[in-house]
Amino acid sequence: MGMLCLCSREAAYVSHGFQDRDHLHAPAALIVTWQLQVMFLAEAVLGEEHHITRDDPSLKQAPAGFHSVVARGYTEPDPSQDFMLDLEGNVVRVPQGKPIQVADFENSSFSKSEYLLYKESQARIRYMLTMKFNHRGSWH
Repeated sequence: MGMLCLCSREAAYVSHGFQDRDHLHAPAALIVTWQLQVMFLAEAVLGEEHHITRDDPSLKQAPAGFHSVVARGYTEPDPSQDFMLDLEGNVVRVPQGKPIQVADFENSSFSKSEYLLYKESQARIRYMLTMKFNHRGSWH
């Protein structure tokens, strides 16, 4: 099963995922101007996940036996509110719930989880959102 998630600009601080490999970049928000920003919603295939709870900039690829790295946050969208979406015959989980505390990761240095992929083939941009801001911090 895949997952629909925002491509993350913050992931570059955790490790070097596919957004940095071969000069590719997939930030959560491209700031065109302070009034206009673009966000990408991507379908991601995580495969076997390696979990971390602390920043590890030494990671250049997923460890042997893993396909992705998940920087686990101490909050997650409530999984009971996830929506299952069929995209071209593939069932994709779309997180929609309000943030809840995750007891297993309460000591994580990450406030929310970041999904790090090291191969461009693991992600497919599905939607591009443009947001117009009235001024800094206010959008519609």
